[in-house]
Amino acid sequence: MTTPASERPFPQEQRDIAPPPQIGDLIAWLDTRMGLLLCRIETTGFWRTLTSPSVDHELLSEMMKQLHLELVSYQADSIQGAITAIAHASRSMPVKTVKMMLSTQADRFGVIDLALRDYVALGGDDAYVRDDHRTSPAAHAVASLWKTVADQKDPFAFLGALYPVECLTPIVAQRLKAVLRKHGFPASAMESVEFLSDPENDRTLLMRRLIEDTVSRNPGSERSIREGLDRLLAVYPIPVWTTAYERAVAKWEQKTLRRLAA
Repeated sequence: MTTPASERPFPQEQRDIAPPPQIGDLIAWLDTRMGLLLCRIETTGFWRTLTSPSVDHELLSEMMKQLHLELVSYQADSIQGAITAIAHASRSMPVKTVKMMLSTQADRFGVIDLALRDYVALGGDDAYVRDDHRTSPAAHAVASLWKTVADQKDPFAFLGALYPVECLTPIVAQRLKAVLRKHGFPASAMESVEFLSDPENDRTLLMRRLIEDTVSRNPGSERSIREGLDRLLAVYPIPVWTTAYERAVAKWEQKTLRRLAA
């Protein structure tokens, strides 16, 4: 029986391409880290509550609302940092490679608007986001990480940090979409999840080609790629999801207590 794409740690196409040995070792290391990360995500309070058959629908809605708020908080700064890092790389890389890097950021601005619409559809206030919301420490850390990548002018670290964003997000989003549909979430509250889970937006193979091209042209880049991944995983995605989850639980408990006291 063929395993559904949403249940495979990594798309089958990854295993069908055989890069040179040194690059293949790096790709295997990256993919192993993604598999371990997926396992860690599944043990978090956010994911356990999300997939619980008895999860309260109001709590689930609040969890997603807070997750969208976190994304909106860090995404613009993350994109700016990524594009700046690519700009620094443009002098030392072929134009084709730079264009491939830029293509990874092309749709990210649109995700901000989709996430904000999902936030509002779940009961959030866009005026609050614009005027009153204070970025959480977790979201601030993600934004700062990307700014640091840009300031260090290390495009190779950029590739490592981008790998889970591009390669794991579609898998997690597919699983998330399945859960939300099961709980009857309206399409108007799932625009960002639908977009991120779309197979056409899966850039796993693009990331592989970028890394293969980069390592073959710059033998010393492997260390930076590994460091970029390590730095990103220190602040994303689990710290962000944990922040969203804890804030959602606190808000849900407050609402529940108010109802009981009424």
